[in-house]
Amino acid sequence: MKSNAEHMDLIGRYLNGQATAEEAARLEALMLKDEQLRADYLACARVDAALPEAVGEKMGWSELTPLPTFRTGWVPWMPTAIAAGLVILAGGLLWKGTPSKPTESQSVASFGELQDCRWMDSNARVATGDAILSGRRIELSAGSAELLFETGAKLQLVGPAIVEARSRNGVFLTFGEAHLVADTPESKGFTIETPNSKFVDISTAFSATVSPDGLSRVEVSEGEVDVALEGIETSNRLKAGETLYVEPGERRIITRIEPGDGTADFRFPTIAPPSREDYADQASGNATIRVVDGKLQVEPNPSGLASVLIDGAGQSKQDSPGESAFFRARPGGSFLMDLGRTISISRINSYSWHQHTKIEEHRERARQRFVLYGYAGDEPPVLDRPPTESGWTRIARVNSDQFFRVNDRLDRPAQQACSISAAEGNIGRFRYLLWEVRESTFYGEIDVHGSSVDPTL
Repeated sequence: MKSNAEHMDLIGRYLNGQATAEEAARLEALMLKDEQLRADYLACARVDAALPEAVGEKMGWSELTPLPTFRTGWVPWMPTAIAAGLVILAGGLLWKGTPSKPTESQSVASFGELQDCRWMDSNARVATGDAILSGRRIELSAGSAELLFETGAKLQLVGPAIVEARSRNGVFLTFGEAHLVADTPESKGFTIETPNSKFVDISTAFSATVSPDGLSRVEVSEGEVDVALEGIETSNRLKAGETLYVEPGERRIITRIEPGDGTADFRFPTIAPPSREDYADQASGNATIRVVDGKLQVEPNPSGLASVLIDGAGQSKQDSPGESAFFRARPGGSFLMDLGRTISISRINSYSWHQHTKIEEHRERARQRFVLYGYAGDEPPVLDRPPTESGWTRIARVNSDQFFRVNDRLDRPAQQACSISAAEGNIGRFRYLLWEVRESTFYGEIDVHGSSVDPTL
């Protein structure tokens, strides 16, 4: 899906019945002019209608994206008037995703094992051994389907998901989750393309996920994978055990989250430890940070002040409330950072550390879960409305539990670092940064790297 984040939020609010009359009218007007937005709306509505039957229960976008940005429950209906108009505008055809380049259809794969499969087209009949032609769109509501490619690559599709076979060694993943094993010489270079990136297998195995609004994730289980982005010459190479998120949008914001070594040195595989040299360090006098929503815990073990987040150091031990800034309870709260002036930001790192001194598995306060926004004006927008409605730019969404696929409490690293950057160039020019934080995480430090000099000038 290629519409911008604001328009995708508007679609989500409309489908969820939360849009005001003015927002609904605005969405209709936008879609009359924007073919891509019409396509993205129909895609969301189609999946919206298919999922309740597939899962048999209410489910939110939050199950498919790092944070519940605009959905609180599935609505198993498509608003009739607007949907009918869109079908007419689209020539009577439901959304078909990003079109393939015209090619002569040929068999590129076949269906392997099928487990409890339900298809979005209730009339679809699929059996093990059936051929898959190039250009075929596979729309799975539930269950899992194995795709066996002629190069020897094996792709397991987990519903709900939409994928198109592009060639003997590549697919386009519009939505959902896919797991690849490419362990033959012929399958080297297998590519999973998503709406905002390409994941190219170097050796063995990786997983790719695309959320409804285009957020892409790649997780390498064995070997290496190149992450290539359209219009950007350089690529990011990930190794086994590494995971990366790519936000939709022109900036191609990349989020990397890593476990630490569990010491006061805060050592991570590739992310630098807390710094005293970043632009926001309080010793430089550039930045301030304060709580603007929620309350920090005051008893029985009080949180430190928000300023501990810019003192240049993480915690000195695994359970140190006074060296941490944490909200007292759900749903969390918000930190507002003022950098003093608008700067070009290259990287934003956040660090957390907590493990109960007696209960090893108690690490809930180590997880990082937040949405980060930026604003470049002299005064920050009012905070009594959702940030995207009051002028803030959403930079990134973070949910480390989802990142690490935490199923058991011991799966959660006690020390974590999150690093947000752009695939190329800077994240953007901002004076204010707003963290909407979920949970009562022990944050020890936030580093903002950048310069008051615009490198593009």
